[in-house]
Amino acid sequence: MATVHAEDYYYLTIVETDGTKTSLTAVGLSMTFSSDKLTITNAYTDESKTILLSHLASMNFSNNDETTGIRSIQADTAFSIDEADAVYTLQGQKLPIGATLPKGVYLIRKGTKIQKLQVR
Repeated sequence: MATVHAEDYYYLTIVETDGTKTSLTAVGLSMTFSSDKLTITNAYTDESKTILLSHLASMNFSNNDETTGIRSIQADTAFSIDEADAVYTLQGQKLPIGATLPKGVYLIRKGTKIQKLQVR
């Protein structure tokens, strides 16, 4: 019988129902459940992830950072949020089209073009 411990792995990867993956450094993690949310924080690296439990598909330990999302931004011409095909937070979380966005910075995509949007 093999025994596996979390400290044998470098990352905890959270997989969301839309396929987005976020990897957090495994050592120093704490998980908190509050109402319909799961918050995972790392005391050593200041990494943090909050997710609605209804959006959680799975979690797994691994030795690879499996984070997915937007890695680079290229915008040739500006377009409005009304023309966007998708809206993302800077953490790579996809938001519903037409959602009211609180103050912050977002990435909006139209086709293969991506641009940054600041809501004030």
